[in-house]
Amino acid sequence: MKRRHLTANKRGSLLMVSFILCMVISAGVLMMIKTLLDHQKTNQRRRDLNRAYYAAEAGVAQVQRWGTYPEEYDNLDEEGLFYRDPDSGEFPNLTEALNEQGEYVISGELLASFASKYNFDVSNINEIALIPPDPDNDPVPCLFKVRSEGATPSGSTRRILAYLEPNPIEPLEIQLHAGLISLSDAAQQGNGHVHWGESWSKADFSMLSRPHCTELNHTSEDYDPFAKYRTEAQILFDSTWKSGLNKDIFEETTRRWPGSDPASGEYAASLEQFIPEGVLQWPDLLSQYSAFKNHAKGHGRYYTTDADGNIYKDGIEDEDHLVLFDVEFADIDRATSPYDFVFIDTIDGNFPAEDGSNLATIRCTGTGRGMKGIYWLGGNFYQGGSGNPEALVAEKPILNEDGSITFEDFSIPKVFLDGVLYMAGTAQFQANPVVYGSIISQKGYLSGGTPEIYFNHKLKDGLEIDKGNVGSMFYIQLQKNF
Repeated sequence: MKRRHLTANKRGSLLMVSFILCMVISAGVLMMIKTLLDHQKTNQRRRDLNRAYYAAEAGVAQVQRWGTYPEEYDNLDEEGLFYRDPDSGEFPNLTEALNEQGEYVISGELLASFASKYNFDVSNINEIALIPPDPDNDPVPCLFKVRSEGATPSGSTRRILAYLEPNPIEPLEIQLHAGLISLSDAAQQGNGHVHWGESWSKADFSMLSRPHCTELNHTSEDYDPFAKYRTEAQILFDSTWKSGLNKDIFEETTRRWPGSDPASGEYAASLEQFIPEGVLQWPDLLSQYSAFKNHAKGHGRYYTTDADGNIYKDGIEDEDHLVLFDVEFADIDRATSPYDFVFIDTIDGNFPAEDGSNLATIRCTGTGRGMKGIYWLGGNFYQGGSGNPEALVAEKPILNEDGSITFEDFSIPKVFLDGVLYMAGTAQFQANPVVYGSIISQKGYLSGGTPEIYFNHKLKDGLEIDKGNVGSMFYIQLQKNF
């Protein structure tokens, strides 16, 4: 009887211990579930705040975008809120609006919302307000402040206060001394010409056949006293050029001026080779890659390329930003339009590689409208014609007997480019494109057909790109997050 009593007591103790353990485990599970739920809520709250913050930041970025592209805000030109005076660099309409209204609240119709790839709402810009500066209390100088608030569907909000200043308007000036400049070799095939200016190459220069070079012969009625072929290497002549005493050229493989006496002298002033380094003023546009790139992003037009030579506006490589060279850069009224500035980047957005591995080939097959501007191309370029653009009235230089130069108006037919075209790679011109200005190629030039280059003598003194209404991008001087 006594042993039975002890066994019953043991069973009761085990049941009690098991019950207590179950209670402890249950409590632990409940605490774990609560902790997980709290952690989930905390993570959700953190994600919501991040989404709200990014929406608020997008509001500031939107104002910066309107500063650069004011037409996207109200398309009112000089009457628009973000219009920038091209001479003073000031924003008169924005300043007036802030002075009159204090805080200027952007219309809700212009505020963006953001959805996920699964099309559910992620966040939205709740408010954008422009605030006038307060020099006595602002921690940094500013043109104005932007207060932007982002919100999520759950009600989380974040606010940003950004102090914005305008980037300075910096004019760009290009100075050149020849109509065709190759920093490598050059070869003219077909019947292409450079008028009113010189043709330069660092490496060998393959000349046109002699019957196509009447403008170099001072006894010809087509003689152009400004047309010269100059190279630091050797000029290569084909069999149409006669070499020897009283011939077209003399000792072409050794003489610096192969057309001068004891040659006939008809080409004495037009041919110069083996020029010592330092004589010609070569432009260094390659080393200015970053400077031109930053200038385009802040004051002009910036584009990128892919490996197939496609061009994308603003560096955004999608179908909506894909443009055609022939169309994007064509200009209707070159008589009144300022010089454009365009920068087309390399494939990977890095400095042009020495081996050309990040240089795409950009192709242009012609347009019925002409172009006007300075074009820095981070690639190779192929021009296969120019369509049928209108003629351009240019300034033709006249060399007077006393050595002075005057200018007269001259109508150049079918000019597809008024300006400067620089290529970080090679240049190939086919068919009959016509340029008024200059072409610079870093890795070599090849022409076929009848490409014509008319040198613009203004480039010798420096051709300044008209500022126009560009350069209005704001930058953030200070940003506070709330």
